[in-house]
Amino acid sequence: MTIQDRNIIWLDLFEFLGYHRKRQLLDIFEKEDDIKASFLSNKKIYDILTEQEINKMSTMLSNEKLDKIIETYEKSGIITITINDEKYPTLLKEISTPPLCLYCKGNIQLLNSFCVGVVGSRKATDYGLVVTEKYVKALTEADVCVVSGMALGVDTIAHKTTLEHQGKTIAVLAGGFNHIYPVSNINLFRKITENNLVITENNPNIPPLAYQFPIRNRIIAGLSRAILVTEANIKSGSLITKDYALEFNREIFAVPGKITSQMSSGTNALIRDLQGCCTINPEDMIDKLGLKRQEKNKNSSIQLDIETKIVLDYIQTEKHTFQEIVDFAKISASKLSIILTELEIANLVKRLPNNSYIAT
Repeated sequence: MTIQDRNIIWLDLFEFLGYHRKRQLLDIFEKEDDIKASFLSNKKIYDILTEQEINKMSTMLSNEKLDKIIETYEKSGIITITINDEKYPTLLKEISTPPLCLYCKGNIQLLNSFCVGVVGSRKATDYGLVVTEKYVKALTEADVCVVSGMALGVDTIAHKTTLEHQGKTIAVLAGGFNHIYPVSNINLFRKITENNLVITENNPNIPPLAYQFPIRNRIIAGLSRAILVTEANIKSGSLITKDYALEFNREIFAVPGKITSQMSSGTNALIRDLQGCCTINPEDMIDKLGLKRQEKNKNSSIQLDIETKIVLDYIQTEKHTFQEIVDFAKISASKLSIILTELEIANLVKRLPNNSYIAT
């Protein structure tokens, strides 16, 4: 580990230092300087820090204390990769504010994979979840690494679907590893770290505060060649990721929803504002990215008769109960049971709670 690496890790210990002030402090010292050793003697720090902040930082100037902290990280399975490290992702380094340090758990080889960010609503509808699952499955079959934020809703289904299909995924956290959020995703976090990767720019002790989530989104966009928004309302935080993607010159894809659906108002507005970002099938996105899909599991063959097509069309964009399908298709319950079973086996239909169904 170089002196500059240690300087960055040391600066990361102080929560009150934002990104730009860390940059300023690194700039006023020579690259080969141990900042701790010459910290108090450099008068330029008084232009950046308050006296109270300087006093607080001066209690952590010993190499022994830093060594112990770094050792704690290593014992916890945390790999630190600074911006000077050759393992730092090339694409992320190109953005305007690349993280100075990435704290990683899992397979760091994924950092330089061909990545696509998948984002959307935390309160996704059944439609949003099914669409996310469909696109993510296709991305894994194209050997894409799926990047998301491990939040509820779209993020969670993106990571889970990738794992189910033995794909590659990176979760980007807003806080540190000692504060996994949401708590309900702790098991998902553990599963991802087994063979995939979880990263954050914050040291393990920093909790995920509200302002950190939109800042975190720049990392999702920075790592990715493209961003896919599967479902989002007009005020969704996932649209912040879209803004970063535009700034970083990344491809943007959005899945349309019903114009009467509040949950699709953001994606529909995105399609209105950015002509050419609309995607209605995973294949058009994969083709535009110059990728080739290798099907891992082909659907079982199924003969689509008229009644089956009527059922599929009815549940294409929103869920319906078994009884609603019976009433609409005007077929017997026994006949519908056979149709739905065949469609489920062929992975063309997904069964939801309350005996509801939606096409996949």
